[in-house]
Amino acid sequence: MIQEKENHFVDSAWLFAAQQTPLDTELWKALRDRTADELKKNPGQGVETIARAAGVDPERLDMWLRKPNCFQSARRVGEKPTSFLIAEALERYFEALDKAGRNPKDRCPFRVETSVTQAVIKGIELARFMRETVLIDAASGLGKTESVNEYIARARKGEGFDCPVWTIELNEYCISPKAILSLICTSILGEDRYESRPEFELSRAILGATEGKNGVLIIDEGQHTADATKRLGMSILNGLRSFPDKGAFGIAILGSGETYRRLKTAKYAQLLSRVEDFRVDIAGLGQGKNGQHALTENDVFAVMSAWGAEDKEYCLNAARQSGALRTMTNIFRMSMDLYGTVDSAALRKIRRF
Repeated sequence: MIQEKENHFVDSAWLFAAQQTPLDTELWKALRDRTADELKKNPGQGVETIARAAGVDPERLDMWLRKPNCFQSARRVGEKPTSFLIAEALERYFEALDKAGRNPKDRCPFRVETSVTQAVIKGIELARFMRETVLIDAASGLGKTESVNEYIARARKGEGFDCPVWTIELNEYCISPKAILSLICTSILGEDRYESRPEFELSRAILGATEGKNGVLIIDEGQHTADATKRLGMSILNGLRSFPDKGAFGIAILGSGETYRRLKTAKYAQLLSRVEDFRVDIAGLGQGKNGQHALTENDVFAVMSAWGAEDKEYCLNAARQSGALRTMTNIFRMSMDLYGTVDSAALRKIRRF
């Protein structure tokens, strides 16, 4: 009888130890990095989208991506710890994605690092480590947003999902101090209940949450601050600079150059002097001068190769159009959808140059 109790105690102890076994770190890193890559491919979706598709609670997945063994203990005897269950769910989900293969109808089914990607990433790093406001300007279709997504994915892989890299995207409806501060608070603090608070409180909350983190705020579609009909645009820029001035974080503002051109007017000389030396100006295909960052022919050829296209003359002509790489890849997408190929004949049926 005593022996039976001892064996029962030993078995229970072994089972408890098994249930406390931490998740393999390399497996967690691989799944975390794959999650970062999937978010990069589909910037419109968040962790919640992947969680729902994988059958995982979104809040738990978010915590797990930051700290793998936060759910190390099983709730009941004989059950696997939640950290293991999340890993298994993600493995099944990613396996299903791999079996489905790439969908050429997606906006960006293929990822290629271009000269523009490198220039944008350098600009963001400059803003972050210098804690300055950096304007990153490039024409539409060169790949600014995709470059931002690449930077975020790399930061998540290198620093974790809690890395101090925050993003907001402007549009014509949010050009007011309250709206932009609310967007920043939501990005940094992860909540969406700031519109009722005064601007001063929002600013204090941002400063408190970012102190000592050496982070960067990335503002996409920043050209909206330059709209002449939005009189608050320049005032917003002037207000945003207070965060780098106080050493809270750097700010990278991506746009098409309108903000810089408006700052060039005499009445904004003081604000211009703060961003002039840090600006990153990226030119279109064949337009770079005096060492300026620009889209190159090799970039176009790399994108072509990823899609399986071979007509270099046609693709270079496409990349010189308004919309650049976006125009070219949209033609690829249409060609694949209608003809199942991106050969020269199919491309010319879509559009001639």
